[in-house]
Amino acid sequence: MSDESSDPGVVLAVAVGRSRSQAAVFDLAGRELAGDTRDHEVGISAEVLMPEVVERMTKMVTSIDLPVLAIGMSLPGVVNPDLGMSIDTPAMGGWDGVQLAPYFTALTDAPLILAHDAHALARSELFNSDHPVRNALVVKASTGLGMGIIVDGKVVTGALGAAGEIGHTRIDAAGDRPCRCGSTGCLETVASGWALAQRLTDSGVPAGHVRDLVAAALAGDAVARGLLREGGRQLGEVVAIAVNLLNPEVVVIGGDMAGAFDLYTAGVRESVYARSNPIATRELTFMAQLHGDSSGLVGCAAMAIESLSDPQ
Repeated sequence: MSDESSDPGVVLAVAVGRSRSQAAVFDLAGRELAGDTRDHEVGISAEVLMPEVVERMTKMVTSIDLPVLAIGMSLPGVVNPDLGMSIDTPAMGGWDGVQLAPYFTALTDAPLILAHDAHALARSELFNSDHPVRNALVVKASTGLGMGIIVDGKVVTGALGAAGEIGHTRIDAAGDRPCRCGSTGCLETVASGWALAQRLTDSGVPAGHVRDLVAAALAGDAVARGLLREGGRQLGEVVAIAVNLLNPEVVVIGGDMAGAFDLYTAGVRESVYARSNPIATRELTFMAQLHGDSSGLVGCAAMAIESLSDPQ
């Protein structure tokens, strides 16, 4: 990616999570010009959140005064990029089937590029990197769990955009615990941020969000540290299957739980090395997300920027 562009303009990036949203304006070299992050109620509807997001973006764009050329946006679940809407986001009520591009029309008529948040996170690992990965598993470990898959330098999305939905893989440790997707026994019921935060709260330490769990662990709380390590081990059981199938060079840990990278990843590594074919882990490394807390936004910006030279 060049440092400058002869075409003046900007792209918008919007990363909607289950409990917070990030919005930013980027130039065509991938530099963030303005942005903000706000928490919101888990499960907030598109009807409530989208007007607020657009209002925030309008203020940013007005202050920068450059034309908007494209919008990159991610959601925590399976999306239909052609229709610009979510098709399976069980933890976000009121999003499935809602076309999102019309919300932006008062601000811009630029095209919307929509992606699964784990796929956008994976895309960020390929953007503005001195040594972009060729084969990687990019785990988003936050309120929920997802995985972006990079094979031969390209993000794999799957036939219906559902590649990497590891949070809803059934595991024995989950038993019959009900999941927010409506099923039972999913990995998310024992290893996701929402499940671990609830267990910390049940132990007597209030944790309204996974970020509270991470903060408690970093402050030395033994229960929080144990929960993160255990959650990492359980996630690692599923990651090990993907390691055996795909033989990646690196496993990237992203999302809020990357805030306690060493502690959390120790648990993931423990299971991956115990359950994977030795040759698949011979040169395997573990890394934190390349762009820190902005990784999801950077992935959205990358999608928007690349759409300008490779329109669908």
